[in-house]
Amino acid sequence: MTPDIVDTLCWNIVTTVADERGIEPDRIDDRLYDVLDVESLARLVEQAQRTDSMDLSVSFRMAGCFVTVTGDRTVRASAPS
Repeated sequence: MTPDIVDTLCWNIVTTVADERGIEPDRIDDRLYDVLDVESLARLVEQAQRTDSMDLSVSFRMAGCFVTVTGDRTVRASAPS
């Protein structure tokens, strides 16, 4: 696993959450590494990309949003109403 994958995944998660909340990324109070193990998530994403038999979807809460990361590195965030 390359550090670039971890960095890119972190950035995508943080910016997606910030966009959903309508704030700048540096205004998010939660630290991603306090919410989940990003290196482990990146390993799972890499595994999912290498095989057709793995359909990955990981969900967690961060900064008041429900966040989902899929095996194709798609990141979605939604803030409950």
